[in-house]
Amino acid sequence: MAFASEQQQADARRHGRHRIMLAATFFSVHGEANGVLLDVSQGGAMLSASPPPPVGCRLLLERQNLEIPGIVRWVEGNRFGVQFEEPLSEPIVMALVSKGSQHNAN
Repeated sequence: MAFASEQQQADARRHGRHRIMLAATFFSVHGEANGVLLDVSQGGAMLSASPPPPVGCRLLLERQNLEIPGIVRWVEGNRFGVQFEEPLSEPIVMALVSKGSQHNAN
């Protein structure tokens, strides 16, 4: 298990996390994979996939018409954390959260 650096922990505190549950696809040098987006913030996301990509893997997270580049910072079991290359705008985060809320309501 890899632990988050002090900088990553500071980033996690800087950006509020929103718990969601949405199907997502991601692409890396290991190919295309499907997973579940478990939480999202402006700085990153937690996903679940089997198997998860390794720590340090660069990937492109795709959800509907969004493509978000990032890097895997930690892996624990099937869950993994992705730090986005650039922070997402609050409206994009809220759009993802509202889609997750709609999904959870059904």
